[in-house]
Amino acid sequence: MHRFVRVMIFAVSTFCVAGPAVFAQATPADDAASLYLQAGKRVSDNYTKNIMCPSASNLEYTSYPPFPEAWNKMEAENFPANQPARDLAHQARATDKAVWPEIQLPNPDLKYLNLCRALSNELADAALYEHLQGDDAAAIETIRDQFHLSDMLEHADKQYLVMLLVGVGIRSQALDRLNVIAAGMQITKDPQNHKAVQTEVIRGLIAQLLKHPSAREQLDRALKTEPGLPDPITAKGIENCIRTLNRCHVECDMTAVALAVHLYRFDHGDWPTSLKDLREYLPSVPVDLYGDGKKTLGYVLIKHGLPDGSDRPLVYSRGEAATDLFYRTDEPFYSYYSGDGSKLPYSKQKHGGQLRDITAWVPAAAHQATTQSLPH
Repeated sequence: MHRFVRVMIFAVSTFCVAGPAVFAQATPADDAASLYLQAGKRVSDNYTKNIMCPSASNLEYTSYPPFPEAWNKMEAENFPANQPARDLAHQARATDKAVWPEIQLPNPDLKYLNLCRALSNELADAALYEHLQGDDAAAIETIRDQFHLSDMLEHADKQYLVMLLVGVGIRSQALDRLNVIAAGMQITKDPQNHKAVQTEVIRGLIAQLLKHPSAREQLDRALKTEPGLPDPITAKGIENCIRTLNRCHVECDMTAVALAVHLYRFDHGDWPTSLKDLREYLPSVPVDLYGDGKKTLGYVLIKHGLPDGSDRPLVYSRGEAATDLFYRTDEPFYSYYSGDGSKLPYSKQKHGGQLRDITAWVPAAAHQATTQSLPH
């Protein structure tokens, strides 16, 4: 799993303290938070039986298939055991009302956020497993369930900064899995095909991904209702929060572009040659929020860029200070990465924007980190 996704999803572990959580009173069927916490507790309780998804374990593996046999074995045992938890999460998607536990100062109990993280890990790996079993329609529905969990945390009526950041971490994890799944996704217009993803579902996902508030608006809203921080948030802290939020928004936008590329290929049989080809699938090309805020995201088709000689489509962000964009040629990337993968000191490595693979491919069994400049 790439470091950014792992760090974001576990960002609040140091905030959680012992003690009983104070749960708001609400009818479970009408309250997404209640359903999510029930689901998270089911997942967490299974940890005591040594039943867990790979993301909740110490297993080391790449973030893209094929996964090691240990991953497949672990998820095959976990998947049926946590079906009831995933059913609750799917039920929660039917409502936009979420009454989360109150934060009690000076000793806030944030264990409920750990339950959300446990549930997010479960949904993320379940979606991958469904994809690997050939049921892409189910995989996308599971990702949509994960997005709704993120929505309920990021846009809660009573917002807290830590809740916002956990929601962003969950969204980042869902985007990582969506990019991996989309790279090898079956697409269809046949209503009788229940395993492939309908084109209209993909169009709906694109619209959903492109609809997000500004990072400043999100942060201001969280700070406005924040009950109090141990230490005043500094200007540097605000800058870092905005950078984190923008990074997630860029991931949303790059994923939307990638999905539009897949729709184009489904309709035309080939990869688009430029963003101009996507006018039918994107209302407009998103601005690169992780760059200077003026340029748009980019797209390039590397001719014969894959090990088997086929073309390699990439969507990219130039980043904050990138002048020479480069792409890794040794393995695919579907989520945030840093550096060039070399063994050089981090300060001497290349840092040239963010590129996302759109198609699935597998590197050679033995490979070393190599890079190449992006064509202008």
